[in-house]
Amino acid sequence: MPITRRTFLQGLGATGVVAAASGCSLKSTLGAWEPPIPIPAHPVLVIVDINGGWDWLNVLTPTAASNHAAYLANRATLNIPSSQVTTVNGDAGLNKDLIGMGDLSARGRVAWIPGIGMNNPDLSHFVSIALWGQGSSQPDGTGWLGRFADTAFNATGDVLRGITVTGDLPEMLHGATRDFVSITSASGYVYPSWLRSNRIGSPYDPQLLENGFGAAVTPTTTDPAQLAAARSGKLFLDAENQFGTNGTLPGRTPTVPYPGDADYPVTSADGGRLSSELSYQFKLIAQMLAAGLPTQIFFTRLSGWDTHSNEARDLPNLQRALGGSIKALYDDLAKIDTPLGNAQDRLMVVGYSEFGRRVPENQGGTDHGTAGLAFAVGRAVAGGVYGSYPDLNDLDQNRNMKYTTDFRSLYATVLDRWLGQSAATTNAILGTSYPRLGFI
Repeated sequence: MPITRRTFLQGLGATGVVAAASGCSLKSTLGAWEPPIPIPAHPVLVIVDINGGWDWLNVLTPTAASNHAAYLANRATLNIPSSQVTTVNGDAGLNKDLIGMGDLSARGRVAWIPGIGMNNPDLSHFVSIALWGQGSSQPDGTGWLGRFADTAFNATGDVLRGITVTGDLPEMLHGATRDFVSITSASGYVYPSWLRSNRIGSPYDPQLLENGFGAAVTPTTTDPAQLAAARSGKLFLDAENQFGTNGTLPGRTPTVPYPGDADYPVTSADGGRLSSELSYQFKLIAQMLAAGLPTQIFFTRLSGWDTHSNEARDLPNLQRALGGSIKALYDDLAKIDTPLGNAQDRLMVVGYSEFGRRVPENQGGTDHGTAGLAFAVGRAVAGGVYGSYPDLNDLDQNRNMKYTTDFRSLYATVLDRWLGQSAATTNAILGTSYPRLGFI
């Protein structure tokens, strides 16, 4: 790809710091390559939580000679044969079970970030999820997207600007003054259980919120928990009043089949239907965008990646559900024109997992590891591999990979390149400055 002023600047951090690697163009090796479009004026970010710690070594498998030899030595039964991978660059190949992503990657629409992680990683799901959620050099109980909401969302509006389509409110989406709202169906809300506490109904009762302490604009109480509930209750009521007609979205039929649909062409490894967990969430997002909702950030989740055992059966199915869902959403959004532009043009999907898996296999699976894999998908994404693939011959004392890219570099790139924050604001949200990556 010829280097223009724009692509040169994209390879630099907002502070002038070049990330660990500027990325490698796919144009020279993959004929389907397409140039990225300009960053849209009204971008939409979809976060995919690959929950459980995915074994990404069997997703973006090593192909460099020394790494491949170490991979085979550690994965005697679980290794992915070369015939099952498609070359991405000289270091890695993509497992064909990640259906749809191979096509998008060949077109230059996927940025891969292998070896992403942190100093002093923790192998607990709960701790690692919290650390990824907080995304700060000095954690304070808020999440990086919650702090973005504190900064960017209007204090009395923007109630639908940040939505999770999961049934919980992850710490990532919790700010000091603003939280995202949880909407799990075309007519449904989930009031956070940690605020509900059985005092305002289960499920929450809007009338109770309206007449009790929950929705009072100027509550008489000084109790911090009740004040927090008051703010959040008012936020949910305002969101309900703005969500479609009478709190219900217009119906919509997807333009393409999604994993889990009866007519979806790919089945699970045993011939059954794939999981529709992520597909359901993506269909709801497409429905929201088609209805003209002003949402800027959506949070989604696909669970089940804790493959301590039965990995040879479970990992292919999970990959098919993940890749197939992303490709279906990408194709579906091409048919949606919103008041702010074509939905596919506005889309960037960012996927991550709380950690990777250990390099050596166990009896039928892999155990909790360290460095992981993240990716970004979209028409404005400059595809390639960003950062360095970990050296499988240079592991830590627990035979885990050493991380090569700090996970907050991904966040910094998203915040100021995609969400339009200044370098100073981004650095304040994350606690300090991190190198930006060059994929947007």
